[in-house]
Amino acid sequence: MSLDRKTGIHVAPDQPREDYSEFLTGEPLADRKRVAMLLETIAEVNSSVEVATVMQNVARKSIGVSGAERAIVMLFDEQNVLRIVLATDTKGTALGTNVQYSHSVAMRVAREGKGICLIDTANQGDISLGQSILDLKLLTVMCVPLRVKDRMIGLLYVDSKASSKEFRERDLTLFKALAGQVAVAIDNARLLQHYVEKQRMQEELAVAQKIQQSLLPRGGLQAPGLDVFGMSVPCDETSGDYFDYIRRSGGRLAFVVGDVSGHGIGAALVMSTARALLRAFTSDDSGPAAVITRLNKFLSDDVETGRFMTMFYGEVNLRERTLTYVRAGHNEPLVYRRASDTFEELGEGGIALAMMDDFDFEAAGPVVLEKGDILFMFTDGIVEAMNAAREPFGLGRIHEILRAHRDLPAKDLVERVRAAVRQHTGTDVREDDLTIVVAKITG
Repeated sequence: MSLDRKTGIHVAPDQPREDYSEFLTGEPLADRKRVAMLLETIAEVNSSVEVATVMQNVARKSIGVSGAERAIVMLFDEQNVLRIVLATDTKGTALGTNVQYSHSVAMRVAREGKGICLIDTANQGDISLGQSILDLKLLTVMCVPLRVKDRMIGLLYVDSKASSKEFRERDLTLFKALAGQVAVAIDNARLLQHYVEKQRMQEELAVAQKIQQSLLPRGGLQAPGLDVFGMSVPCDETSGDYFDYIRRSGGRLAFVVGDVSGHGIGAALVMSTARALLRAFTSDDSGPAAVITRLNKFLSDDVETGRFMTMFYGEVNLRERTLTYVRAGHNEPLVYRRASDTFEELGEGGIALAMMDDFDFEAAGPVVLEKGDILFMFTDGIVEAMNAAREPFGLGRIHEILRAHRDLPAKDLVERVRAAVRQHTGTDVREDDLTIVVAKITG
């Protein structure tokens, strides 16, 4: 910022200079009063960082500087539409946002970017004043653009009826000087408000992330003959991925891996709803097909149109070492057979959840599991993770890792896959959530 030595007004280096000294009369006492009024007004307008307070100061001091009866502050919104944000009279009474004013004057200033001072509206032949001036019986109207560098952020408008003071060109120059400082104050207040709102949102998202992560199992689980470990890494603050272990009656252990379409808070809410429902529906002796069919019915009724959830739900009978499962549109889990050094894909299944409320899911299996076998469950954030050449991680790399490290515990297998994905992409920035659950048969 540089200082205009004639007026004491700060001007941005790249902001067009105006000769604000035109508002001086040449009379020392009068000029001292006008400069003091301007500086006092600038100081008061900049005395707050609250947008609402800044607006009120702007409107009140605009009336004080100009001697007008009404002041209106108009700002461009995010769609570049000019909207009234505050209108007030000499008593400080709020006039609402539907107050009448000279649209023709405001639109001309917005279009041309130059201030207008109509001293006698009855004799203005160079501008179409519109019916509003006649209806309001306005004698004088003054309107100037609010600029920040090369951006017009809005307009400052004042007017008066025939009984009030007539504006002069010198008033317009003073008003322009005020508007230049007002625009910076308004813009700074809005930027600060956006920053505060962003910080608040980030804090709320951090809380949401902690709550959501608390709903997921904390790492591993030990069950007779099973070594289990799971991990979920969100790409945003909150995730639509989900995994769980659920102990069921009759010596059964359920594994769940799900993926809600989309990201962010909406996906996280669906994920949390599905978890709560699934926990409730597995409290009785229902089989996998009945559980998932019921879950689908509830999600179809509650989830917004266009959003869905894929899921793999499998139950291991811990005594018989058999797996019965339902796959609802989810990626096919892998079973690595230690004895034959081969892989099987659990491909049977139905549609994703929340797509059809009357779909009856059927269970597949039982799949016999033997000592050394590895059940690998995942979401598509693993196989679709891209490197710089846009090459996906793919299933082949998962096969190689499981085969090469088949003797490691479940936790180490998960971490080896996670590290390989990170190495493949070259970054921790992900386009999708990433979830892995490994169940290794140990006995």
